[in-house]
Amino acid sequence: MTSTPSLKKTLQLNNQQLQQQFEEGVEIQDILKQRSQTIDGLLQSMWSQQNSDNANDSLSAALVAVGGYGREEMHPASDVDLLILLATEPSAEEEAKLSDFVTQLWDLGLEIGHSVRTLDECVTEATDDLTVITNLIESRFLCGNEDVYHQLKNLISVDKIWNSQDFFKAKIKEQEDRYLRYGDTAYRVEPNLKDGPGGLRDLQMIGWITLREYGIGSLKTLSDAKDNDLLNPKEYESLIEARDFLWKVRFALHQITGRKEDRLLFDHQRDLAHAFGYTNDEHNESIEAFMQSYYKTITQLERLNEILLGLLRQRILLENQAEPISINNFYCNQGGYLDLAQKDLFSKQPHTILEVFHILQTVPNLKGLTPATIRELRRNLHLVDQGFRDNPHNKHMFINIVSANHRVNFVLRRMNRYGVLAAYIPAFGNIVGRMQYDLFHAYTVDDHTLNVVRNIRVLSIEKGAKELPFCHELFKHIEKPMLLVLAGIFHDIAKGRGGSHSELGAVDALEFCRSHALSEEDSQLVSWLVENHLLISSIAQRKDINDPEVIKDFVEVVGTLERLEYLHILTISDIKGTNPTLLTSWKHSLLIELFKNTRKYLQNEVAKTDSNEDIIEREIQSKKQAVLAMIAENGMDQAVSERFWKRFDDDYFVQFSAERLFWHIKEIAENKSLLTTQNTLAEDTEEAIIKIADSSVTKSSVLLIYTRDRYGLFVKITSAIEQQCLNTVGASITSTNDDYDLFTFYLLDNDGKPLSSYDDKQQLLDTIKKNLSQEQPSYNFDHHRMPRQLKHFDTKTSVEFSLNTQHQQTEILINTADGAGILTRIGEVFTQYGINIHNARIATLGEIAEDIFLVTTNSGKPVTSEEKQAELEEALIQKLDS
Repeated sequence: MTSTPSLKKTLQLNNQQLQQQFEEGVEIQDILKQRSQTIDGLLQSMWSQQNSDNANDSLSAALVAVGGYGREEMHPASDVDLLILLATEPSAEEEAKLSDFVTQLWDLGLEIGHSVRTLDECVTEATDDLTVITNLIESRFLCGNEDVYHQLKNLISVDKIWNSQDFFKAKIKEQEDRYLRYGDTAYRVEPNLKDGPGGLRDLQMIGWITLREYGIGSLKTLSDAKDNDLLNPKEYESLIEARDFLWKVRFALHQITGRKEDRLLFDHQRDLAHAFGYTNDEHNESIEAFMQSYYKTITQLERLNEILLGLLRQRILLENQAEPISINNFYCNQGGYLDLAQKDLFSKQPHTILEVFHILQTVPNLKGLTPATIRELRRNLHLVDQGFRDNPHNKHMFINIVSANHRVNFVLRRMNRYGVLAAYIPAFGNIVGRMQYDLFHAYTVDDHTLNVVRNIRVLSIEKGAKELPFCHELFKHIEKPMLLVLAGIFHDIAKGRGGSHSELGAVDALEFCRSHALSEEDSQLVSWLVENHLLISSIAQRKDINDPEVIKDFVEVVGTLERLEYLHILTISDIKGTNPTLLTSWKHSLLIELFKNTRKYLQNEVAKTDSNEDIIEREIQSKKQAVLAMIAENGMDQAVSERFWKRFDDDYFVQFSAERLFWHIKEIAENKSLLTTQNTLAEDTEEAIIKIADSSVTKSSVLLIYTRDRYGLFVKITSAIEQQCLNTVGASITSTNDDYDLFTFYLLDNDGKPLSSYDDKQQLLDTIKKNLSQEQPSYNFDHHRMPRQLKHFDTKTSVEFSLNTQHQQTEILINTADGAGILTRIGEVFTQYGINIHNARIATLGEIAEDIFLVTTNSGKPVTSEEKQAELEEALIQKLDS
């Protein structure tokens, strides 16, 4: 009897040989088959030895390979899926033998997926479970009692259970559910190459259905059949090319991880890229190039899956058997799908390559193109050349498509899937399948682009009104939504070219619009939108949007209310289409506030000739009057507010709304320890006000702390916030003229929402109070686990200094790796070097934390010394990168 160590050695040697063959470029199909056959030999030998005393297979059992093992597609760490098939219930002795056999398999280090069933149990399970019948129809006999196996094949034949129509419907539903489970897109940045859309399951779907319908399990056999019109040779080659690429990726992934793994996680993408010959790691080019090859492959497989399943649907479900309904001389409605009246229409009338999508868009109740139409599109795609693009009729047709009132995104996605969009706009071809190796962009550039178009168009319907009511109202004012669609198509079209993609894309957009007979005004607007599509986000994220100077500078760029409305909608649609979690309520509130502040200027509510001082003074007086009215309405003493306000300079009133100013006064009035017997503010007290409230305006929890200035206040507060794993998205620190500080922190939980739990809020307040009472509070962020994805980004800290001339403060921009305790660590450095923080803007862009601080020295002066800046920079880098 062969020993277990000897068998394990055989497996290890086989794995090494296959790895060497893989590196030498041996056909992947041969490698997987060799792996399967090696395991076949081991199992057959072990089965024979286990049952050597059972003459004539008296156990009446068969060992059967199922799943990927049944298909002979064994990757290095694939499960060995087995069925031990019994004619009848086993005796106690037989059960013991079977248990010993399975134990020996586990001892070999194989990942065994096994079931032990009688014939009757198999039929019952297969009748009730789609997965079981799928496994059984592609099963493969290994050894044992072959008669029992043939009995099973007979009992599960298509004429007894799961006829091909029921099987097809169930598998289609299974695929739809699988797509939804994996986000309904294949273009996420960490895709699943097996189960995601366009993955290996899509290929296996075709095999399962043809096996059930035709009894043919081999795509080669199907392609070679004389009467075959289901799979033509070119499509067969494309399928095999896509399959072999995905098999190679999976094989390499198993070898790299040493386990079964089907997800292309960030952890493994660089190693995979190197394994496939992409070795230029500068700016992560190797990873992005490899992943673009991957995405193009699954796009090809997804398209072929659609064509072949569409053809099978017609034949198996006998759909589209009714007479087609004529649409015009060129097209007809074939059971809800758009078909060609003449097969050679595209070759004879190339302009219909675009027109077919406009018909799909405008004729009611069409669900898509027939498989035959998709095939003809692909066959004639070469006709979309420069002459085609220069044809005025085709240009007019494309503008008609993007100008339509409905189904714009529906047809643009299909144009992209079938290669028409990239053929018509060659620059678009450069972003198809292009990913960006970061945690900020969740989709490939082309998928993101079409997400943006979808987000723009959805604003015109009820769904948009519910999700984004402010944008929905703005969209009603948009005279030409088509211009937004074009801006959406071109806003990222220059990604990956080097240089500013906004500026390069603006040039492309201007040329395209002019060549398509748009007016100069419209062409310039689209180009301007593309060039400035990041501007609003940048201002809201980095600037004080209540600062009149910031708004006036922005107005100079925008110029008109029309441009502001267009740019706001494009910005929101872009953010929402970049990452599902990116448009938080906090960020959305900032964008809306920036829009409203800018609109006041553009609508001449603020005179353009007014000085900043005049504007600020008017705004302050308006806010004060509003607060005094609230005080009177609530029966409070105005003396408190007047004494409190004398402590602050004008910046305090500029940065807070009237409602927030009133909240401050209200908390002061309610805190008796801060008042004298005459109901005015006490001159000297160590008592601190620590309050938290939710803001319907900023969509965040607002933390207020009013306390006497003391050493290390910022660190004491931020350490409490960060130890509770809360996200600070904004902060301001206002100092009074008598040594008090008023801190305001805007907080969100990990879901990007205000704190909802009373206990969480109380714990935060208690921790802050405790920290403020201690000379040196204790905190430790080492126990915070870094998220898996962040570990694979080597983000070095960078520090930039600039002078804010209006406030005479130094602006410090810090980019660093996201992680626990960042604000506390920065605060420690600032405290050490005598730096006072006046304002902070906090943002997380994927794996990068981008924090902006307005600071001065302890004497209230900006940090202008280059030597001091260099010391600060070195200290911050050392603290954050250690």
